[in-house]
Amino acid sequence: SRSPAAVAGDLTFVAIAAGNAHACGVTPQGDAYCWGENGGGQLGDGTHTDRHTPVKVKASVRMVALAAGAVHTCGLAGDGEAYCWGRNAYGQLGDGTTTDEVQPVRVAGGHAYASLRSFGSHTCGSTLSGEAFCWGYNLDGQLGDGTRAHRTRPVYVEPPAGGG
Repeated sequence: SRSPAAVAGDLTFVAIAAGNAHACGVTPQGDAYCWGENGGGQLGDGTHTDRHTPVKVKASVRMVALAAGAVHTCGLAGDGEAYCWGRNAYGQLGDGTTTDEVQPVRVAGGHAYASLRSFGSHTCGSTLSGEAFCWGYNLDGQLGDGTRAHRTRPVYVEPPAGGG
């Protein structure tokens, strides 16, 4: 559409995230819904079927925020736990594997996050204590761990010497 259009369905969203060819939203009740392309399972509905209207993510937890990458999505639960789903070729789901998932899996490490951001094939999270962790694609060093190795689990982002 060349102008804004309402998302189909009778849903209200308090948070929205957009990936390359999919989008997701969180309702006031904490339910996550996604729509668009689903070749990697990034809609989280248990399928690889593209959806033209919002479909509920098969999550057992309530979400407060979402972050969408190219072909993966992550959600932040109310308790600070992070969950991701979709394509996982570089470990961008953060669960310690490179297995694609069509519904949410918990990110490894047991960290309590305040926020998440995804881009391309990696995700970073800021913890409640202010630390940063990243996981996934790292060929250009975007995970901030001083390497170019892809990471399937969150790695600590070391602050620069001297604080900045």
